Amino acid sequence: MVQELKIIQHQVGHSYASTTAIYTHVSDEFRNQLVRAALAKRDPDIWESPK
Repeated sequence: MVQELKIIQHQVGHSYASTTAIYTHVSDEFRNQLVRAALAKRDPDIWESPK
């Protein structure tokens, strides 16, 4: 992961890795939405309460 960030940092011309990190960060909320969507696609009843 660190190597990938360094590549991106070089490509966009940032002097500091912290600047690149701002643009490559994914919020917990967004990540959770993606995971929930992927799980729901795989098993639409995953969020249903057991009967």
